Amino acid sequence: MTVCGWGSMSGMWSGFRAYVLAASACIGAGVVSAGCVSAGSADRWFSPTTMAELKTQQEYADFIAARYAAMSGDAPAAAAYYRRAFANEPLDASLLERATFSTLISGEAREASQLVATASPEVARQSPTAQLVMVVDEIGAGKGHAALQRLRNNSLGAINSDMAGFLSAWLASTENMDKGLVELAQVPTRRMLAGEQATIQGLMFLNAGRDDRAVEAFNQAQRLPLGSSDIVMSLNARLLASRGDFDAARKLVAMEIDAKGASSLTDHIGAQLETDRAVPRPKLSLRQGAALVMYIASVGGVAKASPELAALRYSLVLRLDPELAPARLAFAEAFNQQDRPEDAIEVLREIPATSPWRAQSLIQQAWLFNGLDRPGEALVAADQALAASKRRDIALGAADLNRINGNHERARKLYDEIIAADMSTKKPDWRVLFARANALSAGGNWKAAEADAMTALELEPDRPEIQNFLGFGWIENGERVEAGLSLVRKAAAARPDQGYIVDSLGWAHFKLGQYEEAVTYLERASALSPADAEIVDHLGDAYWRSGRTAEARYQWGASLRLSPGPEREQTLRNKLDKGLPAKPAASLASRP
Repeated sequence: MTVCGWGSMSGMWSGFRAYVLAASACIGAGVVSAGCVSAGSADRWFSPTTMAELKTQQEYADFIAARYAAMSGDAPAAAAYYRRAFANEPLDASLLERATFSTLISGEAREASQLVATASPEVARQSPTAQLVMVVDEIGAGKGHAALQRLRNNSLGAINSDMAGFLSAWLASTENMDKGLVELAQVPTRRMLAGEQATIQGLMFLNAGRDDRAVEAFNQAQRLPLGSSDIVMSLNARLLASRGDFDAARKLVAMEIDAKGASSLTDHIGAQLETDRAVPRPKLSLRQGAALVMYIASVGGVAKASPELAALRYSLVLRLDPELAPARLAFAEAFNQQDRPEDAIEVLREIPATSPWRAQSLIQQAWLFNGLDRPGEALVAADQALAASKRRDIALGAADLNRINGNHERARKLYDEIIAADMSTKKPDWRVLFARANALSAGGNWKAAEADAMTALELEPDRPEIQNFLGFGWIENGERVEAGLSLVRKAAAARPDQGYIVDSLGWAHFKLGQYEEAVTYLERASALSPADAEIVDHLGDAYWRSGRTAEARYQWGASLRLSPGPEREQTLRNKLDKGLPAKPAASLASRP
């Protein structure tokens, strides 16, 4: 595809600036012709019908820019261009659909409402996503009956059919419980949504004041596949406690923890149930109930498979109920999956300090900061998460972040606390022991690391990552060399496509003075993990010992360009300057 002579799309259209400049160039030329968009590209991306409907040069340029923005992963820019194209051609329902959909997946629900408000009723009727926005706006305005009629009279599209059915049943139940149950029964039953269907039935009974039936429905939901089991547990436990049945409520919380581990919600509900003080009966407004129905219908279904659809759904859920923190966490994850970590962080920052989900939001922010190579902010957020909650998963996340960022002593202390707590309630977790072993080894305490790794290996004797760590450590430190080589071979046989494990096998041969064998394995490891500075460095060492000094220097230079860290960087510069020292006699010295 060639645009205004700018060259191939893959070569030129990698970001926002490129497609903006191209659109501007086309507009400035005053024509949209073969010089701007080749016939082949038009056939590929725009159907003849679509091309015929684009009646103005401005609209055409905006449409092209929107397409490029979407293809480049810039949803906000795509939404802005589609909105501008629709403003130029307000009778084009397909443009309204594209503009509304793109605006919602960008997380701009308010802007989507403003856009739909400019459309004529006839045009809006032809856009399923616009109809969904109008339903949400009517619910938000307290017009539940109008929203119900719109759902009954208009299609929200096949992709939203399950959610539309659940939402229609909920709204109908607010007027007449029996009619709501009839509508719910008419939603096509699929096993993947059976738990959601039972949950929404429980919400309907709860709203109608039929608490016995609500408890029955919630209990049924928790026995079925369910994407929102913690919310169902919370509603059910609070309902039981409000009736004075604290033992049953506590049992529900314990079952949820046994099944899925502690969470923000189990902590919050558990704290409420510590004494037999009165717990208020859960109550949902029209907006809250509709938001919860939409969230429940999304979290375990189609939104789980599509981050774009997830963002669309959750932006509307939060427009109805901005305080529904689980939806906000899911919304942030949808943004993260679209490679929009900054937007994900902004979504998470909206969760207030008083929320039970505050710690979870902070640890998610910490991981996002870490992915953005902002370790200082990552560690601050991790500390804030720990201050908000001492829950195991929060502490483990903070420990891992500290270990990854070189704070080995801080990581060790956190792992110590987790392991001590685990030992008091259950057998040790090999993952935590192995993580602590890594922190101890990086901190220079190999003996303690070895002990943790051996315990982890006893618990999980076939784990290649533990075999590799322990075997490599023995070889590196000149201990139990044959046993170490045997473990590394087992690991490499189990994970032949893992560069770091194949590297260990090659490095073991290097340490044993078997340089040709080392080259064979290290070349393979480098091909598997070409961006790993340590592996590339090792290959350079093996080349040097094999007499291939020019290739060795090339590999050391390549390793230096991979940001290896200050200690390895200095070692690499020394090797580039002087090469390796003379071959040692049979020795297992420390890694260069």
